[in-house]
Amino acid sequence: MYYLPVKVQNCPMWPYFEELLATPVPRYTSYPTAADFGDGVGSTDMQVGLDAIGAAMPLSLYVHIPFCEQICWYCGCNTAKSNRTDRLDAYLEALNAEIGLVGRLLGGRGKVGRIAFGGGSPNAIAPAQFLGLVERIESALNVASDRIISVEVDPRSFTEGWAGALGQAGVSRVSLGVQTFSEPIQRAIGRVQPHAMIARTMELLRGAGVASVNFDLMYGLPGQTAAELEDTLAQSLAMQPDRIALFGYAHVPHLIPRQR
Repeated sequence: MYYLPVKVQNCPMWPYFEELLATPVPRYTSYPTAADFGDGVGSTDMQVGLDAIGAAMPLSLYVHIPFCEQICWYCGCNTAKSNRTDRLDAYLEALNAEIGLVGRLLGGRGKVGRIAFGGGSPNAIAPAQFLGLVERIESALNVASDRIISVEVDPRSFTEGWAGALGQAGVSRVSLGVQTFSEPIQRAIGRVQPHAMIARTMELLRGAGVASVNFDLMYGLPGQTAAELEDTLAQSLAMQPDRIALFGYAHVPHLIPRQR
């Protein structure tokens, strides 16, 4: 997925720099972006970075859950189905061990103010497993009492149990994978989630005390028309999310076989 050049001249909130929009660039997911990854940075660099963290330095954590209950055909993420419990359990065991390792290396230094759970789909694991991860983080690291937790959610596998877990953990931000409200496009990309399912998920999220909900939407999906995108935007606005992230689809079946 890539950002495409879009003109926003005369926008009072963002200056227009034409040279920055002249070339499509990889979608921002981290810094440095995945396109810049290489073998030049290793465990020694991580140790140096951790050693440089001061006593009260503000920290943010990202917790990666590379599993989904259902795999979407358009998706470019490195993820796997969560139906193999042995593989999922082994991953969570390793993740818990890494949290403990980082905690020991920090030795109480730094203060975690933000925790983000992404994937895949974090709600591919059980609600109790999610709460266990939150507890593990808060016991191994110095976490601020007013920490902000955000979680990516797949509405197809979101349940009342998961809503209760979000409320119990004090999650205040959720990014909801909506993508499109067009049923033919949903079938084409292998992600069928009716309007009523999204509405029910929103109801559960608000009931759990989630104050900020983001809708992830996509344009350029196979067969998607401008009218269908406009309808998706209108239906999204009617549900009153607090933010909308609109991503472009990149068709690269030579890299991602599931897109075929």
